[in-house]
Amino acid sequence: MSKASIIKPDRQLGDKVGKTGGPTPEQAILRALNATENLSEAYQGWAVDDLQDLWRAFQESASDEGAEVRKMFNIAHEVRGQGGSFGFPLITSISDSLCKVLEPRTSLTRRDMEVIRIHILAMKAVFHQGLKGDSGNAGKVGHELPQLLAALRKRSGA
Repeated sequence: MSKASIIKPDRQLGDKVGKTGGPTPEQAILRALNATENLSEAYQGWAVDDLQDLWRAFQESASDEGAEVRKMFNIAHEVRGQGGSFGFPLITSISDSLCKVLEPRTSLTRRDMEVIRIHILAMKAVFHQGLKGDSGNAGKVGHELPQLLAALRKRSGA
């Protein structure tokens, strides 16, 4: 067994980092908010691409019965994680509901496929209508749609 030794670095971290200058905390927060706003504008484009991939996986599953359950789940999970961060909490809610449909399954019934189709169309509608925010222009739909999807899942056994 060898003896342990302590290695002391030549320079301390404090020597490498300036002690003055740089943005104030307020400036740093404003920079972060501006960066988030810029990303938020780009998010809708990314999400539309994700929804196209989700729709394609759905159609492939419907046409050849080789259900792409994991692929659809992964896309829905990704969309769910990003929706609220970029001002689309309704997308997060719908994607969460879709994840609940897909997660326990390895294959899909015709009924499952209809429930999945409704979820994807609801997400497309949210982006098409630009339904952002907790209430605002999402209004009554933003409160009722998640409840309707939960009832749909329960009724279909999904």
